[in-house]
Amino acid sequence: MVYRLLVVDDEAFALKSVVDTIDWRSLQITEVFSASDAEEARERLGEHAVDVMICDIEMPGENGLELLDWMKRRGITTETIFLTGHDKFDYAQTALQIGCFDYLLKPIAHDRLKETVMKALRKLEDTRRKLSLHTKAERYENLLKTQRDVLVDRFWTDLIEPTGETSNVSVSEPHTSYLSMIHPQFSASDVFIPLLLSVDRWKQSFGSRDENILEYAMMNSARETVLREWMGTVVKCRSGAIFIIIYDAMRIAADMKELEWRCRRFIADCNQYFYSHVSCYIGLPGPITGIAGSCAELLDMERRNVSRSDSIFVEGQNYEDQVSMQSVNWPSELAVLFESGKKEELQRRLDELFRVYENQKSFSKENLKAFYYHFVSMIYQTFHKNGISVDHALESLNRHDDMLQATKSLPQLRAWTKRMIDASMSAHEKRRNREPSVVELIEQYVQSHMSQDLTREDIAAFLHFNPAYLSRLFKKETGLSLSDYIMDQRMTQAKRLLSESDLKVSDVAEITGYRNFSYFSKLFKKQEGYTPQEFRKRNKR
Repeated sequence: MVYRLLVVDDEAFALKSVVDTIDWRSLQITEVFSASDAEEARERLGEHAVDVMICDIEMPGENGLELLDWMKRRGITTETIFLTGHDKFDYAQTALQIGCFDYLLKPIAHDRLKETVMKALRKLEDTRRKLSLHTKAERYENLLKTQRDVLVDRFWTDLIEPTGETSNVSVSEPHTSYLSMIHPQFSASDVFIPLLLSVDRWKQSFGSRDENILEYAMMNSARETVLREWMGTVVKCRSGAIFIIIYDAMRIAADMKELEWRCRRFIADCNQYFYSHVSCYIGLPGPITGIAGSCAELLDMERRNVSRSDSIFVEGQNYEDQVSMQSVNWPSELAVLFESGKKEELQRRLDELFRVYENQKSFSKENLKAFYYHFVSMIYQTFHKNGISVDHALESLNRHDDMLQATKSLPQLRAWTKRMIDASMSAHEKRRNREPSVVELIEQYVQSHMSQDLTREDIAAFLHFNPAYLSRLFKKETGLSLSDYIMDQRMTQAKRLLSESDLKVSDVAEITGYRNFSYFSKLFKKQEGYTPQEFRKRNKR
């Protein structure tokens, strides 16, 4: 470590004596600067990072005390040793008050001055070492906090949407050690509340980049408006679904009205500040082992909501067809058998299940409805996972009287289940092999409505999908947001018409859905690097 020294004295002989006759290099001081007054000293301090300053107090004009005060106000951390020919107590008191290292009387022996400078350097080194440790500690603390946030997001995302290595982990035995590592104050026995935030529709058309920015702002707003002092986290899953996970839910569950009020405040803020209509789907309090199932139920509620926006829905409420499913033990392997097309094995397993139900005297009307909705949910999840529209394939599932007939009695439910297995598996196979997927239907709709004002809400209404769910499904399958896809298709159509036809540029704009010619021209140049007219000249066939 090397150091710099500044000597300030208006007496030229004293100044030269200190600078030239002391072996400063033995203290690893490689540069020694000099100044004859405070003004010259400020220049040296501005030009160089000085470690120690030896300064006379009595100087013409500004004295040494005033110079040190100036240094302190500007954050200059140079250690200062004062020299003076007068033994004035008020000088010494002031010097120590404003932070000098030592106060020495002239004349001073060179050995003692050198020893004092050495002590000042030790103090300086100790201060720097402590500051370095503090800085490192802050950096590591910030790094740990940042990494902890990443771990928290990864933990909840993998729990809600299992994938990769974590997909084989039993939900009934979650990573309790992992949970205690990222949340030391929690355990697997604690109770949590999941809450789904769903963008029903945007108030105007945005590209995917702008939508992502707005969603990020909405997530921050959710932390401030919904969570506030409650402990919890906001997670955006791989599918694009945004969840709030509320910790310590037992206390909050006692007053759900407060949670609903906060959700209403959040919905109002999204309307006002984030150009969006948003709905909140609140799950029931439960242990961590039930989080994935509860989140799946909230997503299913979102999918079935095609008419209401800016609303709050609570699991088990708000829908006439929403009933408690906790009373029916729904085996997870049924969905696996259904999705893999193992019809005979699925039917055998259901027969075993119905035999158990027949021996339960307490099996109620609510249990029948619970089974019905579990089964319907299984069909919807499987069909949507494979990009097949249930509403087009199984129209009976949309009829209220179908549910009433199926849930009149256990025998009728059993007969309905058998018919539905035959119909749904047949439709699944038929639609998957011969009919267009949801993504293909979207693409067909965009192509045939190119000249109209296309929105994701129009497409969702045509296909009977929830807009937010449809948007995530399309992006998952294609990698593009609906708004970006629509713009891309319009630009492709415009380039084709400009290259292959003699239509006016204004007509091309209108055919591709742009009523404002000026806007079309600016957007085209932004996308292609040329105005429509320049593009036509370069590419006209």
